[in-house]
Amino acid sequence: MRLLERLHEFLPLLGMPGLFLLAFVDSAAIPIAGGPEAATLLLSLQHPERLWMVAAAATIGSLLGCFVLYRIGRAGGELALGRFSEARRLWIRRKLDSHAFWTVLVSELVPPPFPNKLVTLAAGVFHMRLGEFSVGVLLGRSIRYGLTAYLGAQLGRQTVAADVANSPLILLAIAGAILLACAVHRFLRKPA
Repeated sequence: MRLLERLHEFLPLLGMPGLFLLAFVDSAAIPIAGGPEAATLLLSLQHPERLWMVAAAATIGSLLGCFVLYRIGRAGGELALGRFSEARRLWIRRKLDSHAFWTVLVSELVPPPFPNKLVTLAAGVFHMRLGEFSVGVLLGRSIRYGLTAYLGAQLGRQTVAADVANSPLILLAIAGAILLACAVHRFLRKPA
């Protein structure tokens, strides 16, 4: 709760550029646990009429930060994954080999402690196509930050006090978004 109190004090001064920078830094390998989500929530609470701009600032900042981590993975190769266990690296490799887009999309949707930075690094290490990676990150983070901003704007101060990570509404919305994405993907993959 202390992070929320500090963000609530300084966020009006930093505004959307501060949120953009916070999301960028968090996604570029310097984890700020819950920072971008809390900032998105508080900014949309303070400015509900700008909730989509708030969500866009967080999403674009996060996407650009993910590009940095992806490029580190590309440049560093296997060394970039050195601090992770062999079992975890093999698990990510199998997921990326069989379902790269969905692995990235889901990793960007799921809140911490899911190791989405590991997935982002591995996408670079295993040379996932940049376009596919970008769409997965953009879609996942758009849903995540869009829902967070919407809840901040709609539920007001009650949302700040709620445990967002355990909210059934958020989990249902994420599940619905994943099902919708699966349906669209299946529809687009059908042979003509």
